[in-house]
Amino acid sequence: MNTMKLSTVLLSSAALLVAGAAYAADLPAKKAAPAAAPTGCAALGAGYIAVPGGDTCIKISGYVRSDDTYSSNVTRPTTSSTAFAGDYGFQVDAAQNSEMGTIKSTIFLENNTTSAANVSFAGLTAGKFDDIFDIGGGYNYSGNAYGPNSSGLNYSTSVGASTVTLAAIAANNNNTASTGVASRPDLQAKFATAMGAFSVTAGLASHEVAATTGSAQGYAFIGQAKFDAGVAKIMGYVAYAQGASKYLTTSSTQTLTDSASDASNLSSGTTYEGEIDVPLGKNDTVGIFGESLSITQGSSSYARTQYAAAFTHTIAKGLFVRPEIYTETINGTTGNGAYLRIERDF
Repeated sequence: MNTMKLSTVLLSSAALLVAGAAYAADLPAKKAAPAAAPTGCAALGAGYIAVPGGDTCIKISGYVRSDDTYSSNVTRPTTSSTAFAGDYGFQVDAAQNSEMGTIKSTIFLENNTTSAANVSFAGLTAGKFDDIFDIGGGYNYSGNAYGPNSSGLNYSTSVGASTVTLAAIAANNNNTASTGVASRPDLQAKFATAMGAFSVTAGLASHEVAATTGSAQGYAFIGQAKFDAGVAKIMGYVAYAQGASKYLTTSSTQTLTDSASDASNLSSGTTYEGEIDVPLGKNDTVGIFGESLSITQGSSSYARTQYAAAFTHTIAKGLFVRPEIYTETINGTTGNGAYLRIERDF
């Protein structure tokens, strides 16, 4: 092969390579294979690990914290205006996937007390659990909206972007045991939905008021709205109850009963709360909170207002410190206080 023929072959090969590269560039890019769906314990969420020799997965979590308080004895009479305390919570979740969905059981111990022990599957939870109306706000020492633990049954289901929850729980009776015990459970219904940065939660509860010589039907309404504006998170909360004052507050200083001894003169009351939290960078948040609670029963009344400011600083993942200052007025008497929480979550 002479030099001219060799040059022609090389030029032709180069032209073919260039044309082939150009053609390949015009072809649609090959899509990456979709990520495989999580399987095993990963499908149950973060933190679950497999139990050797079976198909059950467990997750262990909890917290330890220090709670230190200074309060004027005017509004919170104690032996000392300064209190130092600490507590802990320890939770074990066991779960496994099945044809009917995830079967899960939970045990939560808080200060040696069983705060939760339940089993759940297919949307049904049975046992002791956080009340479905645990939707209030507030910081460490202020903001006592309804949110205790309850024993009973609840069922949740999704309806589009919304969630509906129904529950039957042991009656939250606010009359003393000597004046009667409710014969039927409290019935609750909650609706929650989210629309982008805006979310709404609303619910109703029925409550039988049991007294010495009779009973009456009480009820409560609880609603909450949240808006995440990016630069701030805003929350509003309202509750109204008649003959069901436990749905207004969990404050131990509130001692009014739900009715008179013959189940007449049902208590009535309202709670209003508002909260604004503003993030300051990645690890800090500052916020303000206000609450107004008013309950009457016959000639008796109870009123409380609280205003608080708090600063939360995240030291490391799962470790934060949150100081709070507040002012509180109970039945016309005002006092002030400061609170410090240091908590480690795991």
